[in-house]
Amino acid sequence: MPCLLAAAACLSPSSRAEDLPAHQVEFFEKSVRPLLAARCYSCHAVKTGKAEGGLTLDSRAGWQTGGESGPAIVPADVDASLLISAVRYVDADLQMPPDKALPKEAVAVLERWVKMGAPDPREKVMTDTAASPAPSDPVAGREHWAFQPLEQTDIPKVQNSDWPRSEIDYFVLAELEATKLSPATDTDRRTLLRRTCFQLTGLPPTAEQTATFLREDNAAAFDALVGELLASPQFGERWGRHWLDLARYADSNGLDENFLFREAWRYRNWVIAAANNDMPYDEFLRQQIAGDLLPFDSIEQRDQQRVAAGFLVMGPKVLLGNDANERIMDVADEQLDTIGKTVLGQTLGCARCHDHKFDPVPTADYYAMAGIFTSTHVMEQRYMLGQQRVMEQLVGLGPDGENVDNDYEAFWREKAQREEHLKHARETLKLLKAGKLDALTAFVKEHGKAIAKSVMDEALSIDERIKLQEAYVAEADAAAKPRKIPPRAMIPADSKSPKDEAIRIAGQFNRPGDTVPRGVLQVVSDHGIEIPDGQSGRLQLADWLCDVDNGAGRLAARVYANRVWRHLIGRGLVRTVDNFGRTGEEPSHPQLLDYLATKLIESGWSTKALIREIVLSRTFALSSEHNEAAHAVDPDNQLLWRAHRRRLTPEALRDAMLSAAGTLDLTPMDSTVSYLGDQATAVGANTNRRRTDFPCRSVYLPVIRNDLPEVFDAFDFADPHATTGMRPETMVATQGLFILNDASVMDAAEATSRRILTEVSPQDLERIVDLMFAWIVNDTPTAAERGSLVEFLRSTTEELKHAGEKEPAVRALAIACHALFASSRFQILE
Repeated sequence: MPCLLAAAACLSPSSRAEDLPAHQVEFFEKSVRPLLAARCYSCHAVKTGKAEGGLTLDSRAGWQTGGESGPAIVPADVDASLLISAVRYVDADLQMPPDKALPKEAVAVLERWVKMGAPDPREKVMTDTAASPAPSDPVAGREHWAFQPLEQTDIPKVQNSDWPRSEIDYFVLAELEATKLSPATDTDRRTLLRRTCFQLTGLPPTAEQTATFLREDNAAAFDALVGELLASPQFGERWGRHWLDLARYADSNGLDENFLFREAWRYRNWVIAAANNDMPYDEFLRQQIAGDLLPFDSIEQRDQQRVAAGFLVMGPKVLLGNDANERIMDVADEQLDTIGKTVLGQTLGCARCHDHKFDPVPTADYYAMAGIFTSTHVMEQRYMLGQQRVMEQLVGLGPDGENVDNDYEAFWREKAQREEHLKHARETLKLLKAGKLDALTAFVKEHGKAIAKSVMDEALSIDERIKLQEAYVAEADAAAKPRKIPPRAMIPADSKSPKDEAIRIAGQFNRPGDTVPRGVLQVVSDHGIEIPDGQSGRLQLADWLCDVDNGAGRLAARVYANRVWRHLIGRGLVRTVDNFGRTGEEPSHPQLLDYLATKLIESGWSTKALIREIVLSRTFALSSEHNEAAHAVDPDNQLLWRAHRRRLTPEALRDAMLSAAGTLDLTPMDSTVSYLGDQATAVGANTNRRRTDFPCRSVYLPVIRNDLPEVFDAFDFADPHATTGMRPETMVATQGLFILNDASVMDAAEATSRRILTEVSPQDLERIVDLMFAWIVNDTPTAAERGSLVEFLRSTTEELKHAGEKEPAVRALAIACHALFASSRFQILE
C-alpha cells in the first residue's frame, strides 16, 4: 500500500492549475468534475459530510489518499485504479454507484481522465466562504490582462536604432536589449522568398517570382512581392483555411450518424472569398453569427449572408438516441464553446455545469449567452434514407429558392405515393383507351384520385376524355420524376418563440434552476445588449462582439491579431492562442500585442493590412540561425531573437509536391463530395469512399469526420470536431513512412521526373539536378550536392538499364525526386 500511495503521489499532476495543460484543465472542468459531483459527492465528499469507506472525491488529496482500500486512482494506469474497477462493475464486492451503474459514456470519461494522468486542478475542498473574490467574479476578473483597455504606448526606444525597419521591430528589439540579446542576422533572399510565398499563399514561389525577386535586390522588390501575393487568389485559399480550422469545418456530421454535409462547401468557398476580398473582420464575424438576419440589397447578397451563417451549423451533432431538449443544449454548448475560443479566447464551456473555476465567467453568464443559441435552431426534419430524420437545416438559394427546395423535399417525402399514383393514372388511361368503361368505373371507385376531373363525364367524347387523362398522366409523371438537388445552404434561424434560458443544475439538461435573461459576459463590460421581443439576440451578440467601446471588440481584436501573428511568425505573442484566460499564458510582448490590435481596429479591421505590416518587418525576415548564447537565455525563442523553423502544413506539403510535378490545378473547386451518398463513409450498402485524387489545391479536398485524407491524418491536420487555433506539431515515424511509401508521393516524384526530362536532355545531368532543386526546394544545390546527385543519376540509370527497366532515366530521377521530397529541406520552412 505505501508503494501504491507513493506511485500515485509521484504521478499526480501539479498542484496548480496553471501548471497543467489547458486542454486537460478544460476536460476535467467540463467532463470530470460535473460527473463526480452528480454521481459521487453524495457519498464521498467533505462538503456533504459523507466519506463512505473513508474515501472523498471532492478534492485531489481525497482520491490520492484514498479510503480503506488505499488510493482510488493510480494516474495513467486505468486497470490499477480502484475507482475505475468500481465504476466498471467488474467486482461484485466493489461497485459504485451502488444503486445503478454509470452509463458507458460516463465510464469512458473517467477512463480517459485516468489515462491522461488524472489531471486535477483542485487544491482543496471548496467552501462557501472565501477571503478573496471567487475566480468567477466578473467584476474582480476585469483586472486580468485580457480584459484591460488596449494600452496606447509610445514606440519603445532602442539602443541599436539602425536595426528596426518598422514599428513592430522596436517592440521586439526593446525586449531583446533588455535581456542583453541581439537578433539573428537577416535571412538570405531565397529563404525569405520561399517563407513569404508559403506563409501568404501556401505555395512555393514560381520561376518568374524567383527570377524577379532575386534580380531586384531591394526593399521595393519585397514590397511588390508581398502586394502580389496578397492580391493573389491563392491568398484566400491559404488564409481561409486558417479560419476553417477555427470554424471546425467538415463535409460531414461525424459522431453517431456520419451523414454528409452536402452543402458545406459553400461556406468553405465563402470564407476563401472573404479572405481574398479582405472583408473587414468585424463584418466577417457579423455575417457568420447573424448573416440570415442582416438586411440585404439583392438576392445574391441575401444568399451570401445566409451561406456565411452556416458557421453556426457546421459543428458535429448527436443525431440519434438523445432527448430533443438535450440536443438543443448540446448544440448551444458547442456553438458557445466555438465562439468563446475563436473570437474571445475564453473557455466558456467550463461554466456549463458550475461557475468557472479559473476565469471570471459565472454560470449565469454562460446561460445568458446560451439562451441566445437555444433560441436559434440549426436542425430540421428531412426525408433521408427512407425516413424522416433530424438533420442540419437547409434553405434554398436563388430567387425561387424556397419553392424549389420545398418541392425537392416534398418529392422525397412522397416519392412512393407519387409513383403509385402515376401507376394508377396510367392504368386509368389504359382502360379508357381500350374502351373498358365498366372496368374503368370499378377501378375509379377504388382509386378515385387517379383520374382527371371530367374524365367520367359521359357528355364528353371518348377522345376528349382520353386527352384529359393524358394530360393528367403527364402531370403525375412530372411529379414522380426525381429532382436534382437544388442550390441550398446550411443555415440557422431564430426560433418562433425565443426565450430566456434556465441555469441547468450540474449542467444536466433536465434539471432547470433559475432563469436568467439573455445577455453577454459581464466581465467584458457593464453594457449588456438589448434584445427586442421575438428575436434570439444573435444580431445583438454579433454587434457586441465587435463593439470596441461598449462590447468585446478590444478582446476580439487582441485574439485575432495574435492569431495573425502566430500564423506568420510561428508562435503567438500569447502562445495559448485559444485561451486568454488565467490558465492560458500571458503575452510575451504585451505592448506589441496591443499595438497590433489597435492597428487592426484603426485599419477598419483589415486582415491584409495587418499581414502586410508584420511581413514587411525585419522581425519576419530574421534567419533561423541557432545561437548557443541566446538559446541559453531564451531556449523557447519567446523573445524572437531568431525565426521559428516550421514544417509545412499537410496542405502545403501536398500542394508543393503537385506543383513540382506540374499537375496542380489552381482552378477553384465547388463540392468534392457530390459523388458520395448520404452516409459520408463507406458503411453497409454504401460502398463509395471519399476521393483524394483531385488535382486541386488541398483546401478543397473532402474533410469527412472520422475519415480524413491520409496526408491530413499523418501530418497534423486540424481536428474537424472542434475549434483548432493551434494544430498539433509532431515529428513521428509514421510521417517518414508516409513520405517513403504513399502512392501519391511516388506518383508526384515520377511526374516531376518526367516534367524535368521534357525540359532538359537526359544527358545534361547537372542541369537536371539544378532544375530538380529549383522546383522542389526552391534553391540551388551546392557543388558537393550537385556532384553527388549527378553521380547517383549516372550510376542508377546504368543499373536500371541493365536490370531491364524500360525508362531507366525517368526511374532514376524519380528516385532522386522522391528523396528530395523526403528531406527536411523540402518539408521544413526556414
